[in-house]
Amino acid sequence: MTRVLASCYNVLLIQDQALLARVTEQMLKKAPLNKYSLTHRATLAEGLEKLRGEDFDVILLDIALSDAADLGPLQQVLSVAPEVPVVVLTSTPNYKAAAQAIKLGAQDFLVKGDFNFLTLDRAIVYAIERQVLRRTIQQLAVIDELTGLYNRRGYHALYPDIQARVRTSEAKGYLCCFDLDRFKEINDQLGHQKGDEALVEFAANLRSIFPKDALLVRMGGDEFVALGIERAPGSAGDALNALSIVLSVRNTTGATVFTLAASSGLAYFDRNGPERIEDVVAVADAALYKDKESRGRGRSRQGAAVERA
Repeated sequence: MTRVLASCYNVLLIQDQALLARVTEQMLKKAPLNKYSLTHRATLAEGLEKLRGEDFDVILLDIALSDAADLGPLQQVLSVAPEVPVVVLTSTPNYKAAAQAIKLGAQDFLVKGDFNFLTLDRAIVYAIERQVLRRTIQQLAVIDELTGLYNRRGYHALYPDIQARVRTSEAKGYLCCFDLDRFKEINDQLGHQKGDEALVEFAANLRSIFPKDALLVRMGGDEFVALGIERAPGSAGDALNALSIVLSVRNTTGATVFTLAASSGLAYFDRNGPERIEDVVAVADAALYKDKESRGRGRSRQGAAVERA
């Protein structure tokens, strides 16, 4: 967990030589502005175990950089703690391998013997700040600007993790598709600003009803997706029922400029399949249009969807 504004940073040093570890610790103690709490582990395995159970602000990883093959330890560290900035320490000034380390995800590299306590202090602070900036840029790339939900790019980046968790457990995954009813009428009759308000309000309802670990996505236009793992059997269906109730109460209570309603379709998947997420989407999408038709709310149907105040 990164705390850029903190005056004391938690540092994990993975270094197999005790003497060099003590030298690094002494350097950190000399830092003029920042304070550091250092945890030292002598082996990569011990360091990875520590990362799995504790939060750090930065990792100092001492590895050889004679060639690209030596980057295996860095890859393992990044796979366990992808959000923690890594500064690579090396005794070999191989700048080609160092550049590859940066490309893989390290924030900086220092050649042992060529830096002092001031250089180390600056490298750590800059690494933390760059990691925050990288995370911000990544979030902007996958977040829908209007609703604050994930966008299509975010969906494609994150659904494999949920799918992998389902495939390696007894859990059941769910995928819900949503399509706002008569959204075009809101835009045509009340203007795009009201249409945007409808999208934002519906997104807020999804966030309030589905669990925090659900992947909530605006796929584009008035199409939304909720993807996750059921905490209890039937919880995804319960969430859909709760959403229906919330929207019904909203539409019948107080003055509303427009009716907010949505058709929905639900599909499940588990370790036995379907294997492709596209097949799960197809089932949910078919259920959505069946729901839309059963309620007589197809896009081509006309009705009093827009209520003027």
